Amino acid sequence: MYKYRLLFITAVILFSVSLASAQQREGGGREQSQSRPTSPVSVAEVSEQYHLISVVGRLQPKSRIVHYIPNAGYILDVSIEEGQRVDEGQKLFSIRRKDDVTNIYKPTVVTARISGWVSQVQIQVEDEVDANDPAVVIIGTEGYVLDAGISDKDAFKVRIGQRVTAHTIGGATITGILVNRSQEPDYDTGLFSLTFHFPNSQRTYIGEFVTIDLPADRTKGLFVRRDLVIRRYGKYFLWTINDEEKLAARQVLLGPTYGDLVRIDEGLASGEKYLALLTGREKEGDSVAVPEK
Repeated sequence: MYKYRLLFITAVILFSVSLASAQQREGGGREQSQSRPTSPVSVAEVSEQYHLISVVGRLQPKSRIVHYIPNAGYILDVSIEEGQRVDEGQKLFSIRRKDDVTNIYKPTVVTARISGWVSQVQIQVEDEVDANDPAVVIIGTEGYVLDAGISDKDAFKVRIGQRVTAHTIGGATITGILVNRSQEPDYDTGLFSLTFHFPNSQRTYIGEFVTIDLPADRTKGLFVRRDLVIRRYGKYFLWTINDEEKLAARQVLLGPTYGDLVRIDEGLASGEKYLALLTGREKEGDSVAVPEK
């Protein structure tokens, strides 16, 4: 009985050792099959960069029509009030001629020349008025216009027709177009005048103060992050990666800087790979694992 028990214990031990060895071999196989970690790599591509110039101004209605008194007389009736929405051709007020003591003449009716909102009503019923007195002001609803000043240093770096972004104090954002730049500056201030158009928006209101981000000094080229360029002995280098996935310190010629990016004018071609993260331990000829696309 003792003999059979000893044989059973021996068999269990041998089976456990065999199973552990198999698991170890399997684990080792998995470890050997793991690929080396990939390195962060970027591909040089042509892009457009620009500087931002900030200008400020207040939103004005694109159209503002003052309706004047056509002839002397007395205000017979006023059909509108401030803040009211009116359509083109809608009656605003009428005038009874001053010399019409027997009411033989039809009243003169003044109608809206544009559709929009009544901004000002400067007359009341029975007011005595003269020809060419201002009576009613209507502002259009087709959008806003904004005039702003820009220095002579930056005036000719902007492009007429380019799209711009404006920010209100309340945090709203609207997009518009630069439609004009004055041919001459204000000779007292030295500033050129810029005119912008913005569409009508529920997020903004007439008279609101806005700041405009104006792209200027646009340029196209190959841009890399400035911190990836290293300086040695007064020259600049970029860690490039050849077809054999080896590191090579390539001398480059730098152009202007745009924020965190610098333009590479010489030494780098479109489509070439370069190291996108530096550790400070890079060496010429080091192997680099390029991520698969």
